[in-house]
Amino acid sequence: MQFLKSIFCLQGFDNRTRFSAICSAVYVIYIMLASAFTGMFFTSFLLLILFASVLALTSLRRLHDAKLNRNWLFAPSLTFALVALIIIVTEQHSSYYLLVIPALCSAVLLTYPSSALRNFILGYDGPVDMKEYQPETHLGKEAKFRIEPSLVGNNSISFNHDESPVTQSHHTDGEALLNKSALYNKQIDIGEMIRLKLLSNKKAQLAIVAVITLTLTGVIASWLVSYFNAPTQEVTKNKADQQLDSIESAQIREYPLSMPDNYTLYLSEHKGITINWQADQLNDSLLWSQLTTQGDESCKQISFNKGEPIRTLSVQVEKGVGIDSNYFANFSPLDSQELIQALAFRSNFKLCGYDFSLKGSQAVLGKSEQYSQWINY
Repeated sequence: MQFLKSIFCLQGFDNRTRFSAICSAVYVIYIMLASAFTGMFFTSFLLLILFASVLALTSLRRLHDAKLNRNWLFAPSLTFALVALIIIVTEQHSSYYLLVIPALCSAVLLTYPSSALRNFILGYDGPVDMKEYQPETHLGKEAKFRIEPSLVGNNSISFNHDESPVTQSHHTDGEALLNKSALYNKQIDIGEMIRLKLLSNKKAQLAIVAVITLTLTGVIASWLVSYFNAPTQEVTKNKADQQLDSIESAQIREYPLSMPDNYTLYLSEHKGITINWQADQLNDSLLWSQLTTQGDESCKQISFNKGEPIRTLSVQVEKGVGIDSNYFANFSPLDSQELIQALAFRSNFKLCGYDFSLKGSQAVLGKSEQYSQWINY
């Protein structure tokens, strides 16, 4: 609980390590949750407020630690909120690349060193009591309650005029703090050095500007492509709907006619021919569709030993009774006469990689009242 309080503390100080850890967690967790809740505006907006607040508060504590103007707070927090809002509104995955902008703003705050030597616990120093996260060593506990007298001469203890024992310490707490502070001040601050180098290096500044510009250009280009492709996607959706309607229509199969080489003919309500035979695969699937021109190319048309091939409307696999599955190749009603004529007078045909013989097919078709009407002798 104390740790959570320190995350939302207004008055404390965050060192670089804690600040970088919180910022990294904010960006990574927000990306995962925002992706999971895409399209849910209210939930996404609540996530925006939560993570923007956490980022703003850690930035504020980092500013306290580095003794910087509070106006710096708006750079990482507001840019993050703006980018998060763009992600929510556009619902484009490319928008996540814009998070590089608030990340760079946060990185600038990392280059500033702490303005004073503080007693950080888990990278935090402030009004929230975090001592429970700082375990004391066994030696430290003993030193707190144990006083060692100094020995003088032959095992004698020196006393002052009040007859009280005198204890001698080589280093007082104040001296230790001064020594630690002196060592702290002598250390070369890498972050400070990097920032100063960037400020004095125009090429480095141009490189950073170029990265931001390329990111913005790439994201905007992605938006434009998605925008102009939207009509195409709508057409594709309409085709898919038409395809579904076509398949559903083809489910109405009447007048089954068993043919000599283990296949069956059906008529749809619009007098379109369907050829059915046993399938090798068990899963229901659409193998080919003329509307989308996608699928198994071998199911694209029925080919005879002579004459022109005839295109299929669609070919699908349907699970039957038990373990049986069947192919259903559907043809347009406009091709019914040509197809029956070919089945009656050709020798064989090939469809979806299967070869079928047409021996005896003319006699079977001629005896059927529904199919013989398309045969011209």
